[in-house]
Amino acid sequence: MLGLLLILLFAPLNVLTLPWSFSYPADQLVLQSVGGPIIETDTAAAPSSALQLIYQFKDRVALENLAARSNGHLVLTASNQPIVYDMNPAARNAPPTPLPRIPGVTGLTGIAETAPDVFAVVAGNWSTETFQGTPGSFSIWSVDFNHPQPTVKIIASIPEADALNGLTALPGSPEIILAADSAIGAVRRLNVTSGEHSIAIQSPLFAKTSIIPLGINGLRVFDGYLYYLNSAQGAYGRVPINADGSAAGEVAVIARINLPAVYDDFDMDWEGTAWIATHGNMLNEITVEGKQRNITASGLNMDMTEPTSAQFGRGSKQAEKTVYVVTAGNNTIGGQVVAVNLCLT
Repeated sequence: MLGLLLILLFAPLNVLTLPWSFSYPADQLVLQSVGGPIIETDTAAAPSSALQLIYQFKDRVALENLAARSNGHLVLTASNQPIVYDMNPAARNAPPTPLPRIPGVTGLTGIAETAPDVFAVVAGNWSTETFQGTPGSFSIWSVDFNHPQPTVKIIASIPEADALNGLTALPGSPEIILAADSAIGAVRRLNVTSGEHSIAIQSPLFAKTSIIPLGINGLRVFDGYLYYLNSAQGAYGRVPINADGSAAGEVAVIARINLPAVYDDFDMDWEGTAWIATHGNMLNEITVEGKQRNITASGLNMDMTEPTSAQFGRGSKQAEKTVYVVTAGNNTIGGQVVAVNLCLT
């Protein structure tokens, strides 16, 4: 949704540049940091051969998120369409296959695998005037590929949610998923079996700002911590969690980035390094120590226009060394799927 927000907000501007500048109010520049320094970004350009455009939508499809299936396919969501897509990234330029439309909503955001080849997806309504979610419109749906024809069905409605966004499964508790509520600065917990849901964690470090109405966004669980991105505050951080997803300690900021660059969503590798889709046409790498690197260079990269999420591939050794990035595109470029070969970075 953040990609669509930025595109709509700055649509009159030159689509080949990011010419705006923001400044935070003083009270929003102070971020709590627990357990380590905040480290600024280094820049290191990746060779052009490391990035390959796998597919680009011709129509205005703002891709929002993705997940990888065990067979190597990718599952895609779009913030301006209530349709899940299945695509084979090995079949270059082959159109993704649309699944049955989810009724009553305008778009989809987070996605996470909850069982082998079964994915939870966030559905809801977003305003193109206020760039905010419509409270009461959000729900979680199941997409099951374990059938000749994939099935799509509702898991639970979450009427208390204001703007559900990033989604992650909870290792060790396969029935639990965690969802970022970007508007209220909270992580919601949902049992996919019973449909029961509640707020698991809420923090000022998850909150939105007066400039960007989407706070906490991408989520991942690694080694007993919930890692998160806050788009509005430009922060990447973590919080230790219990088996049920509740906080077991303080929320910490590990690294940050300055506007106009904006973090969106991410994936993590086996060492705990985060690979972050960052608006400003970047893919950022952040280690567990907080060292940050922009592997796609700080300049314009039209092969990757408004990245919204990143995901490691599956199904082969080559895929596991590839980060797939989806983009929202802009007014002239449709949403994209880009492969970043880490062996060449």
